[in-house]
Amino acid sequence: MIISASRRTDIPAFYSQWFIDCIQKGHCSVTNPFNPNQRKEVSLLPSDVDAIVFWTRYPVPLMKYLGQLTDSGYRYIFLYTITGYPRWLEPHSPELSHAIQAFKDVSRILGSQKVVWRYDPLVFSKELDFDFHIKNFAAIAQQLQGYTQRVIISIMEPYKKVTLRLKVLYEKGIVTYPMNIFGQDELFKFFTCITHIAFDCGMQIQSCCSNLTEFGIENGACIDVNLINSMFGLDLHFEKDKYQRTNCLCAKSVDIGTYNTCKFGCLYCYANM
Repeated sequence: MIISASRRTDIPAFYSQWFIDCIQKGHCSVTNPFNPNQRKEVSLLPSDVDAIVFWTRYPVPLMKYLGQLTDSGYRYIFLYTITGYPRWLEPHSPELSHAIQAFKDVSRILGSQKVVWRYDPLVFSKELDFDFHIKNFAAIAQQLQGYTQRVIISIMEPYKKVTLRLKVLYEKGIVTYPMNIFGQDELFKFFTCITHIAFDCGMQIQSCCSNLTEFGIENGACIDVNLINSMFGLDLHFEKDKYQRTNCLCAKSVDIGTYNTCKFGCLYCYANM
């Protein structure tokens, strides 16, 4: 079993003590996001957990427990989001310099292969144009060079709740753009530039749920059983997670988070109402 911690909230940033308490008990209770009256117990015993995938923007509160997790026999990797977007889009995200420093600290502990950078999602607007993203992506990539070997990108999904939330920006004169307003040549030049930056910084680039193969970027899995196998010398075989989006290639996992509990408040996030 692979534990996802979590697509639904940032457990390392906000709920690390709860997580460690559950680890010590050997289990946690998870609410069905589609039926709040249903709860299930999920084993967190090392013998039942093949690997843990942490999703985070700021893992510092969890870092003091990493030695304990390793000594107890847990295998884990981090999917670490750093975007460097302005406050009007990410009102409570950690300071960019602090996020980068924490990324480096985790990488020093675990190794560069076990910390994956997510520049996710790509949001386009007049303020966040191709030039912004190229400069922003390059600045972050250069600082993370040697601390990760993979970067994942995706395009913002226009979920209904996200679109309604972005209306706050419209009132301020900020309009986000769907990717399809751009021409193919423009997009090819943009993604080629992003790909070259990643390559120059020693990173393999892949997309999450956004089909960018026509621009030379392969589709990939965030919860990647092949990566987990190679990192820990395992031979796991998991089917594709059928509960994720159609283009998602992630392996089946058990998510132990709860929606509407992340405190970062990013306007594009699907995990909060």
